[in-house]
Amino acid sequence: MSVTTPTAPVRAVPEDFAARIEAALARRPEVEAHVERAVAAGVDNIFLVGCGGSLFGFGPLRVLLDRSPIPCFTVNADELLTRRPAALGARSLVVISSTNGGTAETARAAELATQVGAQILGITQDPASVVGQACPELVLHQGIEAKQVVLALLGWSLLDALGAAPEHAEAMTALQASPAAFRTAIDEMDADLDRVAAALHAEPVVYVVGSGPLESAADTLAMCYLQEMQWKHAVAVGSGEFLHGPFEMVTEDLPVIVLTGEDTTRPMGERVIRFLERYSDKVHVVDGARLTLPGVPEAMRPFVGTLVMASTIVGRLAEHFEAWSGHALSERRYMWKVDY
Repeated sequence: MSVTTPTAPVRAVPEDFAARIEAALARRPEVEAHVERAVAAGVDNIFLVGCGGSLFGFGPLRVLLDRSPIPCFTVNADELLTRRPAALGARSLVVISSTNGGTAETARAAELATQVGAQILGITQDPASVVGQACPELVLHQGIEAKQVVLALLGWSLLDALGAAPEHAEAMTALQASPAAFRTAIDEMDADLDRVAAALHAEPVVYVVGSGPLESAADTLAMCYLQEMQWKHAVAVGSGEFLHGPFEMVTEDLPVIVLTGEDTTRPMGERVIRFLERYSDKVHVVDGARLTLPGVPEAMRPFVGTLVMASTIVGRLAEHFEAWSGHALSERRYMWKVDY
């Protein structure tokens, strides 16, 4: 049932919001030391492994590592276990991500990587968790923004060590400015995000579209936030696949959220928007190009903007859905309650 006012105020921004990101930035020497050891030992490929939001959270890093001279594979933890890719071996660097560290499949994937002699780096909040215990080396973080910063530090450190990051110094300058960029983004986008949630919280289904590094952000919003945390029917679509099926579902009353940024795949999102504006009356564009990103060098706007969109913006939009729907983001039917 639609309501005309939120059922509760949107959550306050945590007082330690910026401090968490600054703590992640302070992990830079630790991250660089991990990378230095791995590259010195010999790395032929990189595996990014996780499930759900932790897998989707690799989106910006996955695209950043497109420039890596060695291949990078992004794999669901359970699929790593069942597929056993031939490339996984002693000269693999396996990055294991699990926010709270409680995902059993991800812990088993870390154990498999250990068995084949791969080098492993775990990214989690809880060193005592099953994932934390399964990873011989860890980098800790607190919060989704901090995780994106840690993953960005890892990506740029790897590229630098592999001789593929001539703009490494500029990237580090951009990351140092990121605490303010993340925080300012909330103030700049909050009113628009509130309007999106107000318009869509009672819709029977919502499509979410993104491209490049934001395709995974669309997955996060649709699957993790709307399906898992709001019990709302939602469909995530990559902009490049919108033509191949999903656009036949568009009618004047189909609600669609389009996530766009300033990365090289922006024209793909703009193509989707042009089509939707002709055939749907319920198009909502969340555009990272509108963010000021204070202190971030112009050339690094696409990179930092992607980090902000993939964490702060989709997370804040979910909090506005929570405020309008009255359904707590922590409420579950099955997760953590039944065996699966």
